[in-house]
Amino acid sequence: MWRRILLFLTLSIAMGAKLSDLVTNLPGLPDTPNFAIYSGYLSIPNSNGKMLHYIMVESQNNPATDPLILWLNGGPGCSSMDGLFYEHGPYIFPATSTTLVRNQHAWNTNATVIYIDSPAGVGFSVLGDPVNNQTNDLITAHDTLQALLQFFTEFPEYRKNDFYVSGESYAGIYVPTLVYNILMHNTYTPYQSINLVGMMVGNGCTDWNVDTTPAFVEMAWSHILLGGSWYTKLPYDCENWDNFNGEACDNDIDYTVGVLLQNVNVYDIYGECIQHTGETHFEDNQGKLRFLRDSGMLGIIPPCAAWVGTYTYLRNPQVLNALHINTTLSNPWSLCSNIDYQSDYLHGSIYTYPYIIRSGIKILVYSGDTDGAVPTIGTRQWINSLNLGYQQQYSQWYVDDQVAGWYEIYNGLTFVTVRGAGHMVPEFKPAQAHHMLLAFLNNQKP
Repeated sequence: MWRRILLFLTLSIAMGAKLSDLVTNLPGLPDTPNFAIYSGYLSIPNSNGKMLHYIMVESQNNPATDPLILWLNGGPGCSSMDGLFYEHGPYIFPATSTTLVRNQHAWNTNATVIYIDSPAGVGFSVLGDPVNNQTNDLITAHDTLQALLQFFTEFPEYRKNDFYVSGESYAGIYVPTLVYNILMHNTYTPYQSINLVGMMVGNGCTDWNVDTTPAFVEMAWSHILLGGSWYTKLPYDCENWDNFNGEACDNDIDYTVGVLLQNVNVYDIYGECIQHTGETHFEDNQGKLRFLRDSGMLGIIPPCAAWVGTYTYLRNPQVLNALHINTTLSNPWSLCSNIDYQSDYLHGSIYTYPYIIRSGIKILVYSGDTDGAVPTIGTRQWINSLNLGYQQQYSQWYVDDQVAGWYEIYNGLTFVTVRGAGHMVPEFKPAQAHHMLLAFLNNQKP
């Protein structure tokens, strides 16, 4: 163990990595990592104390030349530690387990992956001045860009690597708005440019006119989760999805989620609903998404989701010490935090796509087709609204001689569905997600 740490230290000194963030002895791992792990804070200048927490897992192959991928979970307000410890990190928790296992489909098998908790106040990221609790899509994109610039200052050896921005769910807003900001930064600050090559968005909120609730009602009807009368009542009472705040609409959504779909996993409609104690009532997010909240310290918990392992692990003092967490600055870790987030429901992020497509970077939009939170039907609608020409129309793709999903290649964008996967595609279909990732990185069809 210590010989390997000494090797990491020697390599890090040669490459310029930030040694103080090197994780040298992380408890609970089932084996000794054959790659370096870093954990620390990235400061946001002129922000009244904001610092974004990150964990980086270097590539198990060749970190000097392999791509660098940024991963962002959504919410808004959910920690990217979910992606690290439940989806595609090198060590993950099985759904109801508190024991880490090695992940053979980890994304860092052929790439270095950095997981950032964004915005400030999420996960272990530091809010600073309480006034920072109120944030929005533009502030989040700005702050994450500033964190990345700090990262490349502290890890200059990664400036030359191909860089990708990726994420899921509300990161359908985070990712393209950040990419938009990076492209603008590269245009006006070329001497400090980021080697942006591509972006990946999974089951991502993009256009609120078609995503989430409208798409879910269509999906729930077609998948026999709603009766005919309720299928017509919901859009009528919500004024064809123009008004989620009316009493009739609010009552309808409460009844739909709390009664008709009680104990149905909205993130994977054919999957199991993991039951937990302490979850007490629904919290409305302007009718877009619903989360269960407990009455204690757990923060906001998405319904039916796995979380026990991370709460046990990321509140362990030994783990916090190993990850260099300053417990005087950070609140106890929560899967999702109750920040005052002002979403731009008028514009979403679809407005960024024409500019991003014109930039020429690679774009992958993927969608697990059993997700009810951000259903595939809505994703298809907003992609069609871009009026992109086809390079290749609907085709199957395979993993282990089985149909893994379908894909379409547009001018400037590839759309991939993952058959039988829910909202968190790498968690529900890890082999398929890994296959799709490697194909995208290597400029291949899925």
